[in-house]
Amino acid sequence: MKKPRVSVLVPIYNVERYLPKCLDSLEAQTLKDIEFICINDGSTDSSLEIAQRYAARDDRFQIIDKRNSGYGASMNCGMRAARGHYIGIVESDDFVSPDAFEELVARSRFGMLDIVKADYFEYDGADVRSFPFASFPHGCVIDPRRYPQILRTVPSIWAAIYKRSMLEENGISFIETQGASFQDTSFTLRSWMAARRVRLVDAAYLHYRVDRVESSVKSDNKVFEVCGEFACALEFCRADSARSAAFLCDLFGQQFSTYRWNYDRIFAAHHLEFAERWADEFRIPFENGELDESRFEPGDWALMLELLRDPAAFAVSRG
Repeated sequence: MKKPRVSVLVPIYNVERYLPKCLDSLEAQTLKDIEFICINDGSTDSSLEIAQRYAARDDRFQIIDKRNSGYGASMNCGMRAARGHYIGIVESDDFVSPDAFEELVARSRFGMLDIVKADYFEYDGADVRSFPFASFPHGCVIDPRRYPQILRTVPSIWAAIYKRSMLEENGISFIETQGASFQDTSFTLRSWMAARRVRLVDAAYLHYRVDRVESSVKSDNKVFEVCGEFACALEFCRADSARSAAFLCDLFGQQFSTYRWNYDRIFAAHHLEFAERWADEFRIPFENGELDESRFEPGDWALMLELLRDPAAFAVSRG
């Protein structure tokens, strides 16, 4: 059987309200050499039945129905089933423009590039264009090692295609923690660090829904999950000397700003325990001279010094 140009992974869990719009947008893709892998993670609503209706009428859709085991496990299951030259990802509450994957493939230099990534729309009943890569060269092929600050952009896995062989050769998959928060973090960071030929597209095709009040990232019981994501990314970075020389300082900068965001979103009852872990993870690289103030967001370096001096006082002062 001929391999498709793109395998689009669609993780599904209890999204019956949004799923038809997502799958309609995939069915309407102008790129015909494509497959859609819908991974149902034990939904208890009608999501599976909705996906099955699309598969019954369009053989580009295939369904993987599995017990509930979390987002990372679902994505890895989809990646193992994928046959495409490229991997694409569309969250089941988002949707894409009809020409999305045709345009991304057209910019892949006949499949030679490792990643082709576009801007996206934030959708809250209407579209607002997001420009996460505005400060980077568009329309040409770049090596992320020359632009390591790309690690400090939004860790989005969608609005892109990834060469499947690049992911496999570098052992890039998803961490299989429970739930559906943060698993895109290490995948995105490792993909940037592994890729050598990337094109950023000055256009937006994916419509990222921001109106879901039940979004799992707002769950307070996920205090430390993001730490595991960065531990994985740091291990990957340090495993290769050239990779570490190019990216380590920017990776630490991104880690610090993400921890700051995580600290601010969790309940105050968890602030001290998180501040102590935060300080522990930055103390050794600080003492070893691995941190570069210029790679931190404005104000973060002073914040880090305050944190390292006294995590308990830091937690009290920041409330």
